Amino acid sequence: MVVAAMLYEAFPHEAEGALSQRFSALVRREALADVARSLSLGQRLAFGRGEKAAGGRDNPANLADACEAVIGALYIDGGLDAAERFIRRYWAPVMTAAPDPPRDPKTRLQEWTQSRALGLPAYRTLSSTGPAHSPVFEVEAEVAGLGKAVATGATKRAAEQDAASALLSRIADGGDG
Repeated sequence: MVVAAMLYEAFPHEAEGALSQRFSALVRREALADVARSLSLGQRLAFGRGEKAAGGRDNPANLADACEAVIGALYIDGGLDAAERFIRRYWAPVMTAAPDPPRDPKTRLQEWTQSRALGLPAYRTLSSTGPAHSPVFEVEAEVAGLGKAVATGATKRAAEQDAASALLSRIADGGDG
């Protein structure tokens, strides 16, 4: 709610779709993890030996959860005003850093293929390995006639984004982008 209000205040004339892209980028796991990193929250979390050894202090899911917990604690302890002050302080610089709405690699690849009547990119999960608390997904992105790219990530979404990015880079290197 606070991020939505901030966006509307900062970009009152922007189209709904652009605001939606900005909103998604600001409230997703990666943004929460970035704020947590800026606060060194990972260093303040208590973990068992296994999670510590698996890099739990820098795991984006753990960091995002910790950041959400801080916001929740601020809200419970100090009400909406306290939570809003925190959110505005740490999200305002990120929100105003980019003049244009962010477009993730999957969106950019889809827009590129559709503008050339190539259809939608296809994504296929090749494997999922690792323990439940720290999975690794391997995903393939393909555009018919342009080839495939494979990437890994801690979530399917992250692997898809990286595969789309790799495919975009290959297209750009080939002079098609």
